Amino acid sequence: MANWLLAAATLLAFLLVWHEYLMQALAYVWMPTLLDSAIPFAFLVAELFMAHFVYGDQRAWLLAAGVGFGFGLLAYALRRSQTYRHQQENAGVVRAITGFAGPRFAFSAAPAALFLVAWALYDALGLGRAPVVVAAAATLVVVVALLGTIPYWQRVLAYARSQEKAA
Repeated sequence: MANWLLAAATLLAFLLVWHEYLMQALAYVWMPTLLDSAIPFAFLVAELFMAHFVYGDQRAWLLAAGVGFGFGLLAYALRRSQTYRHQQENAGVVRAITGFAGPRFAFSAAPAALFLVAWALYDALGLGRAPVVVAAAATLVVVVALLGTIPYWQRVLAYARSQEKAA
């Protein structure tokens, strides 16, 4: 059962990364840099390790997930940097998402911290004795992170639709 839960969490994490990059590519305007290309590959590496460790090494899966969400923090910082570097092109979107900076940061930072702490304290907390509970909690964390993107992207989509009507 624990393996199936981790498999579900892994699949949902893949969906989360794909959706974030798809929406970001559609919502914001800037010329990509090498770093813009490198971060998705960093996610790919974390995703590959998550998939690899679904069966057999829950602790390593927690590390891969923590690192993956850590890459989410880098992606967040890069998006903010690029968005503000290209303020004129992105001014409308930036206005539409006012107030979302904290929650967006938290939806990457909290899972990264939780997964890395669980990995670091895996033996000390005896998490290996409750693999189903750990897997269920990990799946819940990923689901919450995924659901946490909805209000943000709804605001971006509302802005985009208002622009279509104005044009």
